[in-house]
Amino acid sequence: MNLFIYCSGGFGKEVLDIAHRLNRVHSLWDRIAFLDDTREESLFYDTDVFRFESAYARFGVAEMQAVIANGEPFVRKALLEKLDSAGIHVASLVDDSAVISKTATIGAGSIIFPGCFVSSMATIGRNVAIIAGSTIGHDTVFGDNCVVSGQVNIGGGCYIGSESYVGMGTQIKEHTRVGRATIVGMGSVVFADIPDEVIALGNPCRPMRPNTNKRIFG
Repeated sequence: MNLFIYCSGGFGKEVLDIAHRLNRVHSLWDRIAFLDDTREESLFYDTDVFRFESAYARFGVAEMQAVIANGEPFVRKALLEKLDSAGIHVASLVDDSAVISKTATIGAGSIIFPGCFVSSMATIGRNVAIIAGSTIGHDTVFGDNCVVSGQVNIGGGCYIGSESYVGMGTQIKEHTRVGRATIVGMGSVVFADIPDEVIALGNPCRPMRPNTNKRIFG
């Protein structure tokens, strides 16, 4: 079986490192490579890079698993839809240093980085990325395609809507709802519910403007 990391930027490097650590211990894949539809080079971070069409033609569905390494929730969504349409299995990567409750649920395609804690009865949707050192409280629910940046602390019983992004160092009070397609800015302290499709930040965190462009990094 071959694992393809879809997108070969800085995030891709980090995900590749997780995959190699897992493979050294658990021998999950024969090959780990990148998928990237825009990179011209055939080698990146000392790793082979394939276009989607060429990898699909060469290996076929039966020999491909993929995980998405992009920090933009709506790019994650689009790439997941592409993989689903092609029938390619999306793999979940959970670093061995992460602590995951046996009662937590981790959706297909999700990535849990080193040093994360996912507490009792938490539900992580499909294709969610939780970056290093973040804590997810008990009974918290994530929709699909979310990204949680590093050192985030989310209290128990929260809800994070699909395609949302939680910035680095954010703290979210227990039993708080963050809407769908919402961006919570870096270092925010969230005491009250945040609606759908807004950019919110501050202490206390509050909506600043609509999330019109649906982009995090420009």
